[in-house]
Amino acid sequence: MFFMPLQALSADEEKTPTTVTSQQALSLIEINTWSNTLPRDLIDLQNNIETIANIAKIEEKLPTLEELIEELDWDATMAKSNPELRFDDLTALEATLRKISAEINSINKPIEKNVKELEIWYREWVDKESKLKEFSQQAAEITHLSDSLPDISSLANLIVKAKELIAEQIRPNLLAGRKINDFETRVYAINDIIGDLIRERKALRTQQTAPSMLSADFYSTITVHRISEAWQNLRLFANYKAKQFIQQRYVIGLCFLGLLVVAICVYFSKTLVIASHKWYPFASRPVTTAIFILSATLSIIDILAIQAEFHQLWTILIQLPLVISVALLSDLIFKIKWQNALLKQLLVFLAVIIFFNAIDLPHPLYYLFIFYSSLFLFVYYLYFTMKRLLTSPGQKITWSIILWAVFPLSIVIAGIGGYDQLASTIFGRVLSLILASLIVWLMVLFAAGIIELLLCYFPLKIVRQNATLIIKQIFPIIILTHGIFWIAALLTIMLVYPTLNAAFKAITSIQFTFYSMTITPGAVLGIVFIGYATLLCSQGIRAFLCQEVLPRYNVDPGVQISIARLVHYAILTIGFFILLRVLGFGLSQITILGGALGIGIGFGLQAIVNNFVSGLILLFERPIKVGDMIEVGEELGEVKELGLRATTVQTFDNAEIVIPNSELITSSVTNWTLAEKRIRVKVPVGVAYGSDIEKVLKVLLSCAEANPTVLSTPKPQALFLAFGSSSLDFEVRVWIADFADRLEVLSELNQDIENEFQLAGIEIPFPQTDLHVRSVDDEIAALINNNSG
Repeated sequence: MFFMPLQALSADEEKTPTTVTSQQALSLIEINTWSNTLPRDLIDLQNNIETIANIAKIEEKLPTLEELIEELDWDATMAKSNPELRFDDLTALEATLRKISAEINSINKPIEKNVKELEIWYREWVDKESKLKEFSQQAAEITHLSDSLPDISSLANLIVKAKELIAEQIRPNLLAGRKINDFETRVYAINDIIGDLIRERKALRTQQTAPSMLSADFYSTITVHRISEAWQNLRLFANYKAKQFIQQRYVIGLCFLGLLVVAICVYFSKTLVIASHKWYPFASRPVTTAIFILSATLSIIDILAIQAEFHQLWTILIQLPLVISVALLSDLIFKIKWQNALLKQLLVFLAVIIFFNAIDLPHPLYYLFIFYSSLFLFVYYLYFTMKRLLTSPGQKITWSIILWAVFPLSIVIAGIGGYDQLASTIFGRVLSLILASLIVWLMVLFAAGIIELLLCYFPLKIVRQNATLIIKQIFPIIILTHGIFWIAALLTIMLVYPTLNAAFKAITSIQFTFYSMTITPGAVLGIVFIGYATLLCSQGIRAFLCQEVLPRYNVDPGVQISIARLVHYAILTIGFFILLRVLGFGLSQITILGGALGIGIGFGLQAIVNNFVSGLILLFERPIKVGDMIEVGEELGEVKELGLRATTVQTFDNAEIVIPNSELITSSVTNWTLAEKRIRVKVPVGVAYGSDIEKVLKVLLSCAEANPTVLSTPKPQALFLAFGSSSLDFEVRVWIADFADRLEVLSELNQDIENEFQLAGIEIPFPQTDLHVRSVDDEIAALINNNSG
């Protein structure tokens, strides 16, 4: 029955079902199916609505955000009417604007997502409603099937309920989105005002905008009114901050509690390390280290614009302790006393500048402090530099000495010329750059110290024993990661980019094309990281095998090195294929690369590949191991290294011979210690004819048995081998435990035999030759007779 079309039934109720079409029959199937699926769809809709972002929590953030925008709008309006506004104040306003924009975007994203999803769901239910109306019209024409069709009114009620649920959610999201749009419009207008002011101040930096510091006109601007204004600003600042501290007393209390906990932990960590560890200098200053940790962490949160109101409330509370802690820890970086003192003075000046900016010190007083601080720094630096040059005749003037002097001198010259904006900019930028560099380097030392502290108490013994070595290996990675952060901070300080996030995005988005390959900083860093990580992983696993695993099973040292070498090659191979995948090489490209390598091997790399394969054979079959005593041709020595291409053998003359691996496979090699190190030493001895043979054998055997290095099993042997041309030839054969003792035992036995033969009266003959003269000249014969007579 459900395959009958509605139109066919309404036109001719007596027609048989064989005249229906599939398109009309589908409507009946759908309407019957909907009676089961619509209730479940409504339940699914209710569950989906619960998964979207909670608009109530989002709406709670809007009043605070509106207050921040109004405050920023007021500050921007006042900045337009303030002719003495400093460039640093404008950059601070711009940073606050970026934070507010970031928070607006973070709020707007879930709202946009909610609206999109709710709109899709609403359209789906509207489509269902329109289809249901069509079903209702068709069902009205087939009254004889009304009792077998689903209740259309109940299905319509489900659709209405679903639309109401969606409308209840979409309405507050739309209202919140409208408010966000208003915020974005106001922020855009404020951004336009601040942008115009920054462009004006940038133009003024290269213009003479103040009287010379050597003229009376400048000092005439420093009046009692200015000093009173500064005092009033200080009082307002103190009252404002006091109110904020009271409002946020619980948060501040938690910060001080966290500072106390961190300081206690750092203090007790001193007992866990020794003086040579990188963590020891930090552990020796628990309070300073705790302040640095807390203030640096909060500064990073502030810079990354995680919360818009963070900057307004906490900047002065974060920056001043950070500068002070860096000044106290600066001796970890600069070991020379006078340089460290100069650096601390710079940081003190920076702390004062931060405080002056916070209380909005009038510009003439602010500029006066900058000029005379720079003059003091220049004189101080010049004094110590000249003193150092005079006391150390070999000391030369370097570029670093010149650069250190140029900084304060440039500010003094700008002040004398009346370029107050330029002087203020140079002073603030350079000090901020120095502070950022010091913070980054202290973070490098801090990270290395923390990692070394953790490694010293790692569960594996091998890690604890090699903690210092591991730190040395991973130190370049620590420097690289912090170096990227330092570059981003440098670009932000120099106003190349407005925020640290923008600098990071700009650095990572740089790309250039090499042939058809696109290269980005991320790809380069990935290549460096994978390559270095592969080497570190190889070194770590090899050390673990050779120091922990293999010695437990009494594996021969040569075998240990062979296994470690195989593991090294395997890890390098895996790292190479991972690197190819990171670079975007597919299977077909790797196949092409393999074909190119095959062609290269066939034409020019045969010898290298031959040596490489021979090296693998040596590692697998192990006819030669590290530590073996081998003899190749006329050279005898100890195997020191089985390399990828060649093997290094050290002779007894301390000369190192590099032998290609292929020669060790194809040539005859004598390995004296392949199976074991025990060898037989033969001592040839000749005695004069007429000597007592039994006595000689007895003396030889006693000398062999008396030597402590000679093994008792197998027993020493003394043999009478031959009748020589000048002597009776004997030979002593003994066994020793180590091939390395061969020459020493041979020398000892020769000495003992010589001594014993002298005591026993046994003669060791010289080589003798009998000369038979068959004919002699008469003159020579007469001369011989006369001499003999």
